Amino acid sequence: MPSDTPSLTIAAPRNFHAALLALVSTAILSFVDNFVQPVSQEAGLWQFHVFRTLIAVPLLLIWATVFGFNFRPRTPRFLILRSVTVGIGLMIYFASLGVLPVAQAGAGIFSAPIWVLLFSALIFANRITFFQFLAVVCGFAGVLMLLQPDLANLTALSFLPLAAGAFYALGTLITRHLCGAENALTLTLGIFTTMGAASAVILLCVTLWPNESQGFVTRGWETPTARFLYLTLIQAVGAMIAVSCIAQAYRIGTPSFIAVFEYSFLVFASLWSYLLWGTTTNTLALAGIAVIFASAITLSLMKRAEVP
Repeated sequence: MPSDTPSLTIAAPRNFHAALLALVSTAILSFVDNFVQPVSQEAGLWQFHVFRTLIAVPLLLIWATVFGFNFRPRTPRFLILRSVTVGIGLMIYFASLGVLPVAQAGAGIFSAPIWVLLFSALIFANRITFFQFLAVVCGFAGVLMLLQPDLANLTALSFLPLAAGAFYALGTLITRHLCGAENALTLTLGIFTTMGAASAVILLCVTLWPNESQGFVTRGWETPTARFLYLTLIQAVGAMIAVSCIAQAYRIGTPSFIAVFEYSFLVFASLWSYLLWGTTTNTLALAGIAVIFASAITLSLMKRAEVP
């Protein structure tokens, strides 16, 4: 149909550029997230988040001022709800990074589409088709193949990545249904400030009432070392660039198309872990990544087919 040709001609290069931005975003994010584990040797999780926020928020505000972006929230209460929900998911994810490889921790975040489908059915009474259910089951199986939990020694830590995915999925639904009027910069600032403020309170508590274990999650304030500062700087700046790239990708591309490319995070995470630390990914984990990819592509195609 001739009338469709111009829109298709415009959409194709935009989606191509958006896909490249998504790949750049996941490559950068999976790279900088590898430095969270070395950070855990220098300081605790909450101190890391506080310093990360102190670096990222001023840079985001300068960026907004220079380029004339308006970062004032249009729906403050919904933005707070979204920031808290996504913030909890990301803090759980970062806690997982202290004890798990990036690809395994990331598997939890990328279980979010599964949770989105389930929450959509439970909260919004959306109907799930048989093939969607099958894709969700396969995706969950892929996540388990990548996580490879020890059934004989299951603990709460074993389910941390999945809990991160569940909160992240709730945040996605809140974004879609309640925060559609907010721009990407406002949403990013909301997450950083919420995580930073919550971490400051928790850091104060674990410092005043220290825990004997002094693990990554329970460690109180420690004098920042030079290594901690530059590792946190790398993570904060890298995360900002990655978030900017993915925000631009979703702005110019088709969301259901771009979402599939975000799953390249799992591939890049495995690659960076090998190049940086010599950590290899076994055959079962690689098969899990392939299954997650297939599930994501299937759900994306189904979603696109539903659009009139």
